[in-house]
Amino acid sequence: MSSNLDIIETLAHSLNDSDLADAINILHKARKARQANQLLEMKNTLAKGDVVEFYHSTKGEYIRGSIKKVKTKKALVIEENSLMTWDVPMGMLKKV
Repeated sequence: MSSNLDIIETLAHSLNDSDLADAINILHKARKARQANQLLEMKNTLAKGDVVEFYHSTKGEYIRGSIKKVKTKKALVIEENSLMTWDVPMGMLKKV
């Protein structure tokens, strides 16, 4: 565990319930802000034809394809070697 996680673990055991709830809210807000920034960055860098991949949990593998269309929060991805089109959230995409 990193030192930051050690600090959080210690605080989880030493804070009272009210302070722990406040700390959780702070971490949650920070995570949401980072996700929003990542979404915006991904949306601004993706264009039609870009090659991307995403993890499909049911299949247990990464699926690679090209961008067909970039939407507000998702992108249409055409799978390589297939005619399958996936509607994938931006946060799941990784540019290849």
